Amino acid sequence: MLTNSFIHIPGINKQKEVELWQNDILTWQEFLQRQPKHSQVLQESIQAKENKDHHFFLKRLPNNEHWRVYKEFKTCFLDIETTGLSRDRDDLTLIGLYDGQESKIFINGKNLNHFPEEIAKYQTIVTFNGKCFDVPFLKAKFPGLNLEKFHIDLRYVMKDLGYFGGLKKIERELGIQRDDDLQDVNGFEAVRLWYKYKRGSEEALNLLVKYNLADIENLKTLADFTYEKMRERNFHSNLKY
Repeated sequence: MLTNSFIHIPGINKQKEVELWQNDILTWQEFLQRQPKHSQVLQESIQAKENKDHHFFLKRLPNNEHWRVYKEFKTCFLDIETTGLSRDRDDLTLIGLYDGQESKIFINGKNLNHFPEEIAKYQTIVTFNGKCFDVPFLKAKFPGLNLEKFHIDLRYVMKDLGYFGGLKKIERELGIQRDDDLQDVNGFEAVRLWYKYKRGSEEALNLLVKYNLADIENLKTLADFTYEKMRERNFHSNLKY
């Protein structure tokens, strides 16, 4: 979708972009041939994409259009667990990170300090409600953490598609099933599991980790679905056939 996008070009808004698509200008190369006055920024765009320079596009794409870069840059699916909602008073207990193939779990008191090194490898993060919760919490607990990345918060993108409510509700609507032992695990139960682990229950920690793994791995399924729906609605629906 990135190479079909023109809204990062100065003077091109979404309405103008739609007009370009409807006039069969679908790619940067086609735009270059017919709109040479924009050649510099388009050449820079092509070069930035080839060099995986996400900062070039990060400065130019509106936040609500970050979904367009999904699959273009190195992406991770992120979810955290905490002892409460306050990033000032509560603790970060666990961070889950999934790159689409391998999941990594960072646990308070074990390997949490390795998280900044791992997150630095990615240019795009995908969360659900991460803009309000996960990212502010992480910034509070890791001062100086560099999160200058694309952030696709599926809560808002899916709301734009007509899907409302929490992650588990939307998963059920789309037919995503969790294992039986996770059916009753929610944010409140995740806190209880953490405290049970702190009292000596490794079984509680294992269930908490499994719960977090389901969160991050299901995020990829939702992101794939959302990207295709957004592309169909914004791009394909404006093409002439």
